[in-house]
Amino acid sequence: MKPKSANGLKKQKGIALIVALLALVLLSAIGVGLMFMADTENSINNNYRDSQKAYFAARAGAENVRLLLAAGSPLNAQAQLLTMPLSALPTGVIYVKNPTSGEVIDPKAGSDLTANAFLDDELCQERYVNLGLTPSTGPCVGAGSGSLPPQTNYFSPPATALTSTDIPGLNGADALAFKWVRITNKQNLMGFPNLPVSTAATAGQQICWNGTSEVPLNGVASCSLLTPVANPVWLLTSLAVTPKVGQNPGSRRMVQMEVALNPPLIAPAPISTQAPVNLQGSFVLNAYDNCTCTTTTTGTGKDAVTNYGVSRPGVTCNKLAHAVYTGGAVSVSGGAGTTLTAYGSDPTQGASVQNVNPWPYNIDDLINQYKAGASSPGYSCTGTSNFFATPPSYSNCGTQTSQTFGTYPSGLPTEPTSVNSVTEYIPGSVKLTSAANGAGILIVDGDLEINGGLNWYGLILVRGKVSFTGGAGQNVNLFGSILAGQDVNATDQAQADTFGGSINFNYDVCAMKNLNGSRPPRMLASHELQF
Repeated sequence: MKPKSANGLKKQKGIALIVALLALVLLSAIGVGLMFMADTENSINNNYRDSQKAYFAARAGAENVRLLLAAGSPLNAQAQLLTMPLSALPTGVIYVKNPTSGEVIDPKAGSDLTANAFLDDELCQERYVNLGLTPSTGPCVGAGSGSLPPQTNYFSPPATALTSTDIPGLNGADALAFKWVRITNKQNLMGFPNLPVSTAATAGQQICWNGTSEVPLNGVASCSLLTPVANPVWLLTSLAVTPKVGQNPGSRRMVQMEVALNPPLIAPAPISTQAPVNLQGSFVLNAYDNCTCTTTTTGTGKDAVTNYGVSRPGVTCNKLAHAVYTGGAVSVSGGAGTTLTAYGSDPTQGASVQNVNPWPYNIDDLINQYKAGASSPGYSCTGTSNFFATPPSYSNCGTQTSQTFGTYPSGLPTEPTSVNSVTEYIPGSVKLTSAANGAGILIVDGDLEINGGLNWYGLILVRGKVSFTGGAGQNVNLFGSILAGQDVNATDQAQADTFGGSINFNYDVCAMKNLNGSRPPRMLASHELQF
């Protein structure tokens, strides 16, 4: 073996340094790459976190305003008077603003988001005819000046100034990131992709909530005049913008929520049943609204004359109700009763509305809606309900004696100034005896039999068959209404609900219209807006 020469060894001097430097450069490049990757990951995480903060701030804004729309709350009265939006009048749009300390929020200023991050760049999408805006399939700010919010006085602030009690952090450094919430009435055909609530109704009609579904006005002047009675559907559009921090430009998110107050469940007659009605014995059905009507007597002795349907002081007597409102027919057997209506005294003829089709009340939906916040008397019911069987079967909650639900008001027929009302849910069929009494909504998720009297102020909501035989000689058994569903037997033939035995029912809107209390509006739908 030939040994390496000294010159050969000299030629290899420094190679270790070069290799070390190359390795150092490679490791440095890897380190720098990892740094950039980590920084990018942090930026992505920060942007995502900021975007989520904006989204939930927008949701919080919509929820906050929903609470302020409850009956008796600061925004309710003003929202009830909203018209459809107009370009020249501030009666159709309310903006609830939520600035931080010293911040100015103007949803109509500027021509783009660079000039004004709080610009309402979604309004044109709603296609309100009388705003005169050009709709767009993208952001309104990119569709020309015709799509921008009107520079006229088309909106108003809350009529009652809001405080930090109403909106936590309002005008403070700790204010939530939502900047405004727009309140409008919902209309038929609005928003991208332009789907109507009803294809049978024209675009632009106001949309109402009847307790089970959204319906258009269809030529009626207001939601309260529909049957069933309805309330406006309010569209809450909430914008949130988070502040710029360093290289993070902040996030902008917008959500929309459809809300409506559950309408008072005002049945159209003292007896309102989908099944046919059989009236027996001596009965009194007074369809004059006790809330607005009274009875007077002129003359004395044999010359005395009783006058029904007389207006109470300061109001006009409501004579619109019939004695019976039914999806079947009305029959009378075994005696003669008294029927008091503006349409005559024969319940088998004009005094009743018969063969109503389609039936406007979804009893199943109504029971599910109202039982959610109801209390229960705690009866020991046996068996299992099967609503889909023919005939349907219900749990049996037995015979209950001298039951009290809430407090039956004193002084009737003079309307009480306050009522201790309840919503009581009975999860099956029940027989009530010995003068059950109370006020509010009594829900019977099965058949109802009443014998031995009743004193009730409000609404009785029944899924199955009603048998009310025995008013126990009481002056008036019911101020309000009974609303019941359809009964079928094994051959799928309708059975009649039976009322008789000296019963006395007096229609009363006041007994029904305030049963929802001060609950916030119900959320019907919610979604995020992409632009």
